[in-house]
Amino acid sequence: MTYLLLSVIAVLVVMSLVPIVLSDSLRGEFTVPNWVKNTAGWWASDQIPDSAFLQGIQFLINEGIMIVEIPAEIDSEAAEEIPNWVKNTAGWWAEDKIHDITFVSGIKYLIGKGIIVVEQEPEVEESVEEVVEVRDFYMEVNGGNCCFNWTYVGEEYRFQIETLDEHKGNPIDGVTITVKIISQDGELRHDFGIIETEDGIYSSSIAIPNMDWYAGNILSVTGEYFGFEKTIEKEFEVFRNQSGGSGSGMENSGLKMFIIGITGDDVNEYTLTAVFDVSTASFVDVYDAATASGNGYPSDIEFSSSGKKMFIVGYPDSDGQVNEFTLTTACDVSTASFVDTFSIDNQEKYPKGIAFSNSGKKMFIVGTEGDDVNEYTLDTAWDISSASFVDSFSVSSQETLATGLTFSSSGKKMFTVGVQDDEVNEFTLATAWDASSASYVNTLSVASQDVDPEGITFSNSGKKMFIVGTEGDDVNEYTLDTAWDISSASFVDSFSVSSQENKPRGIAWC
Repeated sequence: MTYLLLSVIAVLVVMSLVPIVLSDSLRGEFTVPNWVKNTAGWWASDQIPDSAFLQGIQFLINEGIMIVEIPAEIDSEAAEEIPNWVKNTAGWWAEDKIHDITFVSGIKYLIGKGIIVVEQEPEVEESVEEVVEVRDFYMEVNGGNCCFNWTYVGEEYRFQIETLDEHKGNPIDGVTITVKIISQDGELRHDFGIIETEDGIYSSSIAIPNMDWYAGNILSVTGEYFGFEKTIEKEFEVFRNQSGGSGSGMENSGLKMFIIGITGDDVNEYTLTAVFDVSTASFVDVYDAATASGNGYPSDIEFSSSGKKMFIVGYPDSDGQVNEFTLTTACDVSTASFVDTFSIDNQEKYPKGIAFSNSGKKMFIVGTEGDDVNEYTLDTAWDISSASFVDSFSVSSQETLATGLTFSSSGKKMFTVGVQDDEVNEFTLATAWDASSASYVNTLSVASQDVDPEGITFSNSGKKMFIVGTEGDDVNEYTLDTAWDISSASFVDSFSVSSQENKPRGIAWC
């Protein structure tokens, strides 16, 4: 109690000895920045050294918040140690127990006595240009958050660049920035030129012109300010349509559906009059994939984001393989032609499901021999000749006869379906499109609709799920109250495809 009393008396003595000379800003509504107050509190509790606290005091002086006349002579003995009562005062101020004015006047006393030593600003002659002290600066794109990382062809990609001071608090003007959009391969797609921020902000946008942008894009921003240079890059994806992400990472119109099966070994194309409403489907055309590729036992089908490539997985003669086709007209199987075959026999002899990442740089296969998801990387997007095996993730604890596979649009959820338990299994991925990071979440039985479910896919929004199977020879549609959450699914309707295929194995949208 005695020590505390002495501290209080010391403060009162300071207030009585020192005239209060403050800037106009402190006399008004302006207060000392919170970070300075936080620093004072940490210093008072011995969490930071004296030097860190003195940096805050230096800031108050440099910003004109506290006007101090530095004495010509300083008592060197007094400057050797800061008294304990000073820390007590700093702590009270940090806890709002004393006013800013009281704290600042005390600091002025310490500076006048040489107990706190601060650097003096250099005096500049009027004829000399103003000296600008710049320690560092920062840039943020779209607030530094995770969002605005995708868009659609024909829509605008919007971005906002902010330039901030070294404390990341106050905007700074006049930062020269160069803004470009490049592909992941480094190809220039758009140059916004050289501009300067106003009020610390530069906002712009670009309308995505075509599907040449469908793969990954990088917004590259380089800023320069008084000799300091920063570069920040933000990746974003472009999709074909304007209705959200699909169940396999593709963008689909929801007006074209494709069924593949082992009766005819062909691809059946359907059109819908209502988006993702199977009750409105009607048969259009058929493509003999087996004759073209030699794959006489197709199991699943998938399309590239552009709709200009088609992939069929199957196992003729128990030899697991993926077949690649090109389409002259996007999503029109009548224009398809065979390109190449990629063997997956070393990983899965009986592949049943196939999926790709958004970028086309990853491919995933599931089958009934290994009961696992096999992950491949593609050096060239959507080119299976460039594929190489990466890793496998076992789903045998949930399904020993896995037949179908798909992903959420973000790549953070994976879904399998199988004929052993006639159910859909949901997994979350700690790392997007990394099957090795998957963990099991939930199971949904679809046995009431089909006891041999083979294929699975979702609508773009994740609010509809579709299951195809060989028992009912139909497509079963489900709605999900919560996107990509199978626990919220409920059955809606079925659409028979038996007139075209009585052993349907795979389903895809385009």
